[in-house]
Amino acid sequence: MSLILRHVRAHLRAFVPGFLCLAATCALTLYVPWLLKEAIEALRHGSPLRQVARYALAIVAVAAVLAVIRTWSRLFILGASRRIVCDIRNDVYAHLLGLPASFYARRRTGEIMSLLVNDLMLIRSLFGPGILNVLYVALLYSAGLTLMALLDPVLTLVAVLPYPFLLAGVSRVSRTIHRRSNAAQEQLAEISNKAQETLSGINMVKAFVRETGEAGAFDLLSREYRRRSLLLARSRGLIVTLMGGLGGLSTIAVLWLGGRHVIAGSLSLGGLVAFTSYLALLAGPTIMMGWVLGVFQRGLGAIARIEEIRAVRSDLPGDRATGPGPEVRGAVTFSGLDFSYPDAACPARPVLRRIDLDVPAGTTLGVVGRVGSGKSTLVQLLAAVYPVPDGAIRIDGHDLNRIPTDVLRSQIAVVPQETFLFSRTIAENIALRSPGAPRERIEAVAGVAQITRDLQDLPRGLDTLVGERGVTLSGGQRQRVALARALLLDPRILILDDALSSIDADTEEAILAGLREFMRRRTTFLVSHRVSTVLGADRIVVLDDGRVAEHGTAAELLARDGLFARMHRQQQIEKELETL
Repeated sequence: MSLILRHVRAHLRAFVPGFLCLAATCALTLYVPWLLKEAIEALRHGSPLRQVARYALAIVAVAAVLAVIRTWSRLFILGASRRIVCDIRNDVYAHLLGLPASFYARRRTGEIMSLLVNDLMLIRSLFGPGILNVLYVALLYSAGLTLMALLDPVLTLVAVLPYPFLLAGVSRVSRTIHRRSNAAQEQLAEISNKAQETLSGINMVKAFVRETGEAGAFDLLSREYRRRSLLLARSRGLIVTLMGGLGGLSTIAVLWLGGRHVIAGSLSLGGLVAFTSYLALLAGPTIMMGWVLGVFQRGLGAIARIEEIRAVRSDLPGDRATGPGPEVRGAVTFSGLDFSYPDAACPARPVLRRIDLDVPAGTTLGVVGRVGSGKSTLVQLLAAVYPVPDGAIRIDGHDLNRIPTDVLRSQIAVVPQETFLFSRTIAENIALRSPGAPRERIEAVAGVAQITRDLQDLPRGLDTLVGERGVTLSGGQRQRVALARALLLDPRILILDDALSSIDADTEEAILAGLREFMRRRTTFLVSHRVSTVLGADRIVVLDDGRVAEHGTAAELLARDGLFARMHRQQQIEKELETL
């Protein structure tokens, strides 16, 4: 609750005037039946119509003022609830952006989206209508029962007699509401995740003619959500029935006993009218409390889920490092690196085993190997995507875990095989981390990445909108945009993780030729499954089953006739076969 209470305290000033307006609303609401009592008493005693008219005008005036003050009470309290939820949403979103990749490997996107949308709406209802109604009912009950006791203490006791039984029933049902509310929200998260997953993979759905199957699966999830929602509605309806039924019994008892008191002369007719009016005023909020209890149960469940996410902390030591960090020149050392993914099916079998490498600053290191040999994992660890043991990776002699993550990543640019583009223009995607970059620089790196050769086919050149996830571009075009984005950063360490896999051989050769001068001034990790891509590297490392199988220059490895040479021969034969 620490996050929620912190934001509530920040907006507490808005609740204070709202509470004062609510107190004034309650006072004016209770004043109307008293004026009605005085009017009836005046009529019974034969007072002039002028005096009765004054009471009527007073009731109209009070009602008009009441409407204004009631509106302001809602503006203050409901407005504060929206500001609280706005701050919580921003806080949670910023927290999510700071969590490592291992968190997103365990959590589904739809579940997180449901948290940011549906759960925050429940919290807004809790601090808006929920708090508003609880405060109003508390004020109305305390002042209303006091006025009722002044009119007839015995009748007041009879009126409140059913309420202990009511509270016992509500307490029992509210636990069921809490459980069923959580179940309904969990199912809503499943629906959100299914919709997000299906729409993200809509091309695959259409390619495999899965429209009917996916619609059927979504229908099953929706039916289950409907079933859980109906169970929740039944529990909430039971509370409303309890409150309404016992409230009705209380009214019948008051009318019967109150009539006898009027006949006996211990209570005036105006007093009975005022008493029943107060009882009617209490009946509405009493029934409303059934809805409020549901709001509180669902809101508290939502708070628990938000707090669970907020309690997650980054497992990257660099996120806890402080200070400006060292100046990165680009020398990288791997010392006895062993690594297993945190949620691996077999953690006893490391993905990388006893990796020892020394990469001087300014070196271009080619990394090759079969599928699953650990190439991508090796360079991801260098970019601090997953935590590594202390001392396993050093940059310029500094332990990777002691370098602040933001400092490290500001000097490292990664171009992955699976690129992600935002629904913006090509130029905006290139300048993603440098939005103020001059147009000339954007065009220059676009030329090095060989994007310019495709500009004539794009309607607005670099200002062409690429669509969601870059859907309007081919795989090779997306990779070249990602490469240009990395080059614009001018990093000290450049990682090309199979970044040219979707590009044809001629374009790849042109790109590598343009990159030679760029790579000469910085440390470059050139990861590829194609041996031809890394032949121009200063040194080459061959990974096999998570280990360094071979390392050396291209000439040395070819002469050694090991795994690298066999891969080279095989790929040469495949290339020759493709040309036949």
